[in-house]
Amino acid sequence: MKAAEKASFWEHLEELRRRIFIMLAVLVLTTVVAFVFSEDIMRVATSPAGGTLLALTPAEAVTASLRMSLVAGAIAAAPVVFMQVWAFIAPGLYRNEKKGFLAVVTACLLLFAAGAAFGWFVMLRPTLGLFRSFETGVIQGTWSVSGYTGFLGTFILVFGVAFQLPLVIMILTRLGIVSPETLGKARRHVVVALLVIAAVLTPPDPVTQVILALPLYALFELSLLLARLTGRRQPKP
Repeated sequence: MKAAEKASFWEHLEELRRRIFIMLAVLVLTTVVAFVFSEDIMRVATSPAGGTLLALTPAEAVTASLRMSLVAGAIAAAPVVFMQVWAFIAPGLYRNEKKGFLAVVTACLLLFAAGAAFGWFVMLRPTLGLFRSFETGVIQGTWSVSGYTGFLGTFILVFGVAFQLPLVIMILTRLGIVSPETLGKARRHVVVALLVIAAVLTPPDPVTQVILALPLYALFELSLLLARLTGRRQPKP
């Protein structure tokens, strides 16, 4: 019998409460520390905007700083949160389940980091530059700091989530739900599906949708290649 099965329901509940308290305490601490350096964080975050950002209400600048501090604090607290979650569920898993869980979570985190980095370093400045290019003649861009930080958070989050596509395809092919050959033959339908996904994830403008759909399709082709190389072997008849 596993150790997790020996503990009562109330003991599990008490342990869960304790670990949630630790995660929240660490999040609050990292957020406070980030807020101390909020001026530097805001300087880095707003540098790609390429212009002056307006605070349209008295509290808007403070709210934006708090929002960015919370994001920075969550990123800094992520390792502790993961360790607390792992310490809670690991006793209830068998050895092979632990290996599979760690592999999936590690791949998920790495893909999310890769997507966020791709969005920040590769796609953000060209996207903002494209938006700025439409501000000609009588149209002058006056972006608010709240609107910009909200767009920035959504933009980075969307790319982080979108980069989970290879992991999803790998899991589906390993489980035998789909095959690389079937997905390869359905490329036209996949393109339409990716455009729909991009439309759901992004703000309602076609430019951002296409900007997200292109790397999604590249990820789809990469996922097919990886699935063919590491797909589940079918038993011989």
